[in-house]
Amino acid sequence: MSIFTTTIYGEKMRKKQIYVALCLIVLAMLGMCFFYLKKTGWGMTGDKAWNELLDLDKNVTLEQLEAKGYINVTGCLDEENKTIKEFIDNAGNRRPAVLRLTSNENDDLCAKILLYDKEYNLIQMWTMYPTRQQAVAPGKCFSTDVITSDRDGIVTVTLKNIQNPTDPAEEILQDEVLCKWKK
Repeated sequence: MSIFTTTIYGEKMRKKQIYVALCLIVLAMLGMCFFYLKKTGWGMTGDKAWNELLDLDKNVTLEQLEAKGYINVTGCLDEENKTIKEFIDNAGNRRPAVLRLTSNENDDLCAKILLYDKEYNLIQMWTMYPTRQQAVAPGKCFSTDVITSDRDGIVTVTLKNIQNPTDPAEEILQDEVLCKWKK
């Protein structure tokens, strides 16, 4: 009788181990999906981007922004940035995309969040100067057709400013240099 009990107990333990292993695999897959969706900007809205910038401390540093995932585009990059390229590709192919940039313009720290808006097929940008707590042109709109120029071995990536389709007021359109990198 003890052999029978041991066999049943062993089978129950084995089933439990398989169940626990399957649960761990499912949790790992859910975690990977969460990180993928966060990276691609799934669920990011203009309001969330705006609030993220408004929540920046006025004493935030360039290094702290970089640690939060902002890409430093001050000056000229040594090479093409894969994250920026991926953002441009995703926006051009109508896929969710978010890009966080930072730069130090004339000793004035700048943070930007760019978001692809699938409804209007455009890129929106929110800009904040944390040290002076000043926001500039929230929700500025750009075409997904990015302009790339090459001059003297420096590639300049420029966003073409377009009229905001949700705001009929006339605005002065000014293109925006996204980044520069050495070829």
